This record gives sequence, structure tokens and C-alpha cells, in this order.
Amino acid sequence: MIPRFRFAPSPTGGLHIGTARTALFNWLAARSVGGKLILRIEDTDIKRSTAAYEKSIIEDLKWFGLDWDEFYRQSERTGIYQGFARELLDENKAYRCFCTPERLEDLKKRQYAEGMMSKYDNRCREMSGGEIEKNLKEGKEFAIRFKVEDGREIKFCDLIRGEISFRSEVIGDFIIIKSDGTPSYNFAVVVDDGDMKITHVLRGEDHITNTARQILLFRSLGFILPSYAHLSMILGKDGSKLSKRHGATTISQFREEGYLAEAIGNYLSILSWAPRDGEEIFGIRDILGKFKIPDISKSPAIFDVDKLKWINGIYIRRKSTEELARLCTPYLIKEKIIDKKDLGNEKVMSKIVKGASAFRDNLKVLNEFPRYIKDLFGEKIAGYSKDAVEILTLDTSAVVLQSFLGRLESELKSFDNNQDIDFNEEKSKNLVNMIAKSLKELKIKGKFLYMPIRASITGKTHGPELPRVISILGLKNCIQRVNQTLEYIKNNKL
Repeated sequence: MIPRFRFAPSPTGGLHIGTARTALFNWLAARSVGGKLILRIEDTDIKRSTAAYEKSIIEDLKWFGLDWDEFYRQSERTGIYQGFARELLDENKAYRCFCTPERLEDLKKRQYAEGMMSKYDNRCREMSGGEIEKNLKEGKEFAIRFKVEDGREIKFCDLIRGEISFRSEVIGDFIIIKSDGTPSYNFAVVVDDGDMKITHVLRGEDHITNTARQILLFRSLGFILPSYAHLSMILGKDGSKLSKRHGATTISQFREEGYLAEAIGNYLSILSWAPRDGEEIFGIRDILGKFKIPDISKSPAIFDVDKLKWINGIYIRRKSTEELARLCTPYLIKEKIIDKKDLGNEKVMSKIVKGASAFRDNLKVLNEFPRYIKDLFGEKIAGYSKDAVEILTLDTSAVVLQSFLGRLESELKSFDNNQDIDFNEEKSKNLVNMIAKSLKELKIKGKFLYMPIRASITGKTHGPELPRVISILGLKNCIQRVNQTLEYIKNNKL
């Protein structure tokens, strides 16, 4: 039999990082053994499920490289669930429950007050046929409950955790069809898993208690029981359940912040699992065949955003300069550093490509790019740092800047129509070297040479290599900025 796995998200929110890991582990497990992966949208929670969340989940799964072989939506299978529920009613394995929500809530409160576990008291289980008919004729709403016999032990072997057992007494008769005709979670899951011939159920450990109920249903419906494996929780670095206070928690949020799909897939792979060779950086397709469910740790996984950023930085540096520039451009638009209309501007796009090359090693997340390059856009410098002011007020700084300005203007004249787009780093380096030679007799060198140039075109004394900055700005912009600085020096406005 071909192994059949399933990933079954509820479209009641975005794709959470823990749910995404479940999807990835199911994909890895299925593809590693030549199996099938079924994507099943569990949207029976009518009030909370939305088409927008479903679309977002599917987009996120595709974004980080997952595919599937079959697709189902529970809301389109209501008739199937009701058919199986009628079978259980006919076989006296289930019954109609006419208890109102108010009675059930009072029962729960009374049991809690008496220190008892909350459990249905079976009031409707032995209702006579006459009573049932009377209630139905009166149009009373009812749910359908599954009969759970006391005194039974429910055991299963978890592929990660080993043997797990429950006593049926702790479960009680539970609802399989709600009063509005929709199936309960546990019932829909069992009908789907059985009907779709799912062989492996790999999901979060918060479903362990559900497994006991589902096993009872599997046996009553005559379905073949799948193998179960329950993944540990993902915790924050403080040991608490991962939540918004730890930062981004959904794949969409990580995408928006500028994490790469390759990095997300890589990092999720090593949350509770690691290849036996100890490697940490790999594509998800590189570990197909290596991924085995019994190798998954049952200890909680700790989500470390710093490690994710480290991994993301590695994948950023693997991108070509042109690809990195393309990925960074939307963040410049978002921060209003450039406009969408600038996308057709050759000079602007050249600056972005050069910036991507210059700042590649600094980036851990794509949304950091605007912070590094923003000072290199615009004709003028927004302001000068305190260190820049100290450098520019030195007696030798004006001399250096006049020499720099002269070289810039001379170089610009050598370009056709004064187009300086192709003024690259090598040419920028030669220009700086020529200035150094021309000022050698005045013994102006070191920081007294390079710092004034940097401060005059960036407003700061630190940053990428000077030839790289000159190349990014271009000759015309450098000339404008040096003139701005000389004017400030002249008028003592620094």
C-alpha cells in the first residue's frame, strides 16, 4: 500500500509557524517514502473559517515549496458525515441528544463545583422511542452523541512517543454531529481519514487526547486505523508557548519581514529533527530520504529567531546580486524611499543593484535593506552625524573636498551626455587613489583623507567601502553632495 499522509489546517487564521512545521514534516515524511500527501481544509467551524484565510494558507504552503497530490474541503463533504452518523444511529452506536446548551453548561458548572471531571451524564442515552418521536415532532433541536462504553482501555503506539493509553471513563459520550447539522472535529477527521485511506497521521501533541476518541470511532465505523505520531510543541526562548509577544508567529508575517522561503523551510526542518550527519544548512529537497519519523524528538522545540536570522543571512548571501536587488526593491517602495514609477528608471535600478552588492553581508532580513541604503537616495544629505561634523571642521577637510570635487567633475565629462550609471567600484577606487596621490605633498592621508570624503557624501564616518559608496551614488549625486557640504563649511552651518 502506498503511504498516505495528510495536512489538515483550519482556515480560522494565518498559517502559524507550528502548523507550518506540521505541514513540512508531513510533506517530508510522504515524499521520503514515495507516498501521497493530501491537503484537507477543515472548515467546519462556519463562524470562524474564511475563504481569505484558506487562500493565505495555500499561498504560504506553495511559497516555501510544498506541493500535494489531492485536495479536499470539509464543508463540501457534509452529506458524507451525516451518512456515516445515520449508520451509527441505526446500529445503536450513537443517539440523539436533545439537551439544551443551557442545561449542558449548568451540568458542567455543577460537576466542577463538586470537584468532578466535566463529562456528559448520559441523560438522553436511554430515551425511549416514544420520547424521541415526541421531541422530533415538536421540532426540538438535537445533536448526535457517540456511545462510549466504560471500562475499556484505549491504547495506541505513537511513532514518536511510544505506547499511550487512556481509560474510556475519562471520555464520556461525545457529540459527533452538532445541532446545526455540521460534524464535530473528531467525527469529521475520522470519516475523512478513513474514507481517504490515510495511513499516517502526523500532527501536534495537543491532539493526543483527541486520538483516544478517534480510535473508538475508527473501530465503530470499521475503518483501518492509521499510524499516529504527535509532534512536540514549539516554545519561545523563555520556555512559554510561542505567541505574538515573541514576535512574528505566522508564515505571512515572516514573508512580510523579508525572510526567504529557503530559510524558513530549512529552519522548520530542524525544529525537533536533525539529519544524522549533523548538517544544519540544507534545502528541504536535500533531505528527502533522510527524514524518518522515529528520528523526531519528543522534547519541545525552542524557536530561536536569532538562529533563523543567521540561516536567512546565509541564504541571502547565496542570491545573485540581481535577484537580491529584486527581492529588496518592494521594501524600498514600502518605506517610500522610491516610488513604483521608479522601477523603470535605469539609474534608480542601477543604484539598487549596487546597493544589494554593497550591503549583502550586512543583511539578515530583507526589510533591513532600506536602513542601509536610504542615505544614498536623494540629491541631498539629510544631516551630518556628530563625528562627521568633527571631521568636516578640520582645516584640511575643505582642501580634500575641493580636490575630490575636481576629480568628480573631470570624470563626469568623460561620459557621453554626462551619464554616470556605469561608474563602477573599480573606477571609484582609481579616483580615490588619484586624490591620495595629489594630496601626498600636503601630507594629507589616512582618516584625514578618507573620512572627509565619506562624511561629505553620506553624512556619516562609517559604512561600506568608500569606492562602493561612490559607485552607488554616481558622479552627479556625489558632486551635488560635496557642493552641499562645502557650502555648509563655508557658511559655518555644520
